[in-house]
Amino acid sequence: MKNLKLFCFFAILFVANNLFAQNVSLSKFPNNKIMVVAHRADWREAPENSIWAIKKAIEKKIDMVEIDLALTKDSVLILMHDKTIDRTTTGKGKPSDYTLAELKSFNLRDGLGSKTQMQVPTLEEVLNLTKGKILINLDKGFDYIHLVYPLLKDRKMLDQILFKGNESYQDFNTKYGNIKNEIHYMPIIQLNNTDNWTKINEYLKNYKVYGFEFIIGNDESNMIDFKKIKDQNIKIWVNSLWPQHNAGHEDDKVLSDPTIYQWYIDNNINIIQTDRPKELIDFLKSKNLKN
Repeated sequence: MKNLKLFCFFAILFVANNLFAQNVSLSKFPNNKIMVVAHRADWREAPENSIWAIKKAIEKKIDMVEIDLALTKDSVLILMHDKTIDRTTTGKGKPSDYTLAELKSFNLRDGLGSKTQMQVPTLEEVLNLTKGKILINLDKGFDYIHLVYPLLKDRKMLDQILFKGNESYQDFNTKYGNIKNEIHYMPIIQLNNTDNWTKINEYLKNYKVYGFEFIIGNDESNMIDFKKIKDQNIKIWVNSLWPQHNAGHEDDKVLSDPTIYQWYIDNNINIIQTDRPKELIDFLKSKNLKN
């Protein structure tokens, strides 16, 4: 009897873990919820683009982390936003100036510039941590697609990863046509450009995009009706980071106005990249819009 109970316990645990892993999927993300994306992972809790910043995002049940890629001297993919390592580590110079072993001798700095005990992570370390746990937006992912794609394919993680880019459909198809139907892709649309609808319609006509990221500007003069696109089962991504992205409805306003995120709901936006994931999650939960 004891062994039977133990077997049942582990069977239930196995099923629960597999159900959770299946839900960490771009294709299965519910349409009636809003996806929360942590910019450079949860950098208010740990150094940006660090293993711990990603762990904190997982703990908070953030839906996706946005992380940045760079390449070392010995062709290893690492997480790094800037062109140099000066701001975020105790080292100086470009990532490509160093081998991975040399980079690992430096320490990451936190948001205040203080030295921590953490090191620059590799993309492989991140993928090993995140598989089945959290969605990922690989910023600059296409810069290194010949290295990135095999890693994701081998780990069966393509449904967990979102790519974005500025290319027209023709350029996207020319560069990535051989893998375009295996990946999730989101074009970035600058709404102050006069040809934005041409770019949008070319994608809608020729390719099943996961969504569009829209950069709105400092006011709503360039706004379009996102509902027309959303109703086609296409996600609408807007950053809440800085006012030029969202017509002045940026994250920091939540400190004095907790309803600032209502604007995103009212405008049919269902992916929000944020620097304040805790506040955004709290608000979305109050509206029953957090997965």
